[in-house]
Amino acid sequence: MKIAHISDLHLRHHLPGTADIPERRSRLMADYLQRAVQHLHAHNPDLLVLSGDLVDYPTDRLDDPATRAQGEADLRLIADILAPLPCPLVVVDGNHDHPELTRKVFGHLPLDQICRGYRVLAFWDAEGEGHVPHRTGAEWQRFQDALEDPDSPPQIHVQHYVIWPHLNGEYPYTYGEGDAMQAAIVASGRVRLVLSGHYHRGARPQMVDNTLFATVPAFSEFPHPFWIYELDGERFQHQTVQLGTR
Repeated sequence: MKIAHISDLHLRHHLPGTADIPERRSRLMADYLQRAVQHLHAHNPDLLVLSGDLVDYPTDRLDDPATRAQGEADLRLIADILAPLPCPLVVVDGNHDHPELTRKVFGHLPLDQICRGYRVLAFWDAEGEGHVPHRTGAEWQRFQDALEDPDSPPQIHVQHYVIWPHLNGEYPYTYGEGDAMQAAIVASGRVRLVLSGHYHRGARPQMVDNTLFATVPAFSEFPHPFWIYELDGERFQHQTVQLGTR
C-alpha cells in the first residue's frame, strides 16, 4: 500500500493576509498544492492523508460571517485542487482550522474505511486548556473500540496532533494522554502506522514494537515537503518529496 501524507498547509487564498509566522507561506499554498497533485499523479498513491491545519483561519473571527465565507471558500478550493486525484482521501482538522467549516466541506469522507487490506481510522480531536491536545468522548471510544476489535484488519491511525514521541518543548504538541495512547496502540498489536502533523519540524518514522509513528513536516514551510510511505506486510519504506526553492 502506498500512502501520500501532507499536513499543515496554513492556506489563505480567499482569507485575507497570511499566517502570523512568516515562514508559513500561506498565500503560496494553493499553487504548491496544485504542484503536489501533479507529483502525486506520478507516484499514484493508494491513499492521500491530510492531517490538519488545512487553512490558517483567524481564530479571533470564528463567528464573523464574512470570514466564515472566506474560510469555506478556501476549504472548497483545497477540495477542488485534490478532486482530480483518483485515490481515497483522509482529512482531519487542526487547531488552525474552523472545525464546523472543515466538517461541512470534508465531513462526507469516511472516518473508518478499508483500503488495500488496511483499516484506516481518522480522529478529529482538539486542543484543551493551555493548548494541550486531548482525545475525549466519542473519539476516545472509537479509538478504544478499534484497538479491542479482534476482527480488525491491520490499522492505520490519522490525527493532527502527536501521540509519540514527546514533542513538548515551547509548545505542547503531544496529547495530554499520549503515553496511555501509545501504550494502548502498541499493546493491541493491531496498528501498523500512526500519522500526525502539527509539529512543523516533523519527526521521522520511528518503530515501537511493530507500530510506526510518523509526524510529517509542515507543507507550508520551506522546502514544502510531503512524505510517501509504502507498506507491504513487515516491509516499510519512506521517502520525502520537496517542492520548494528559495
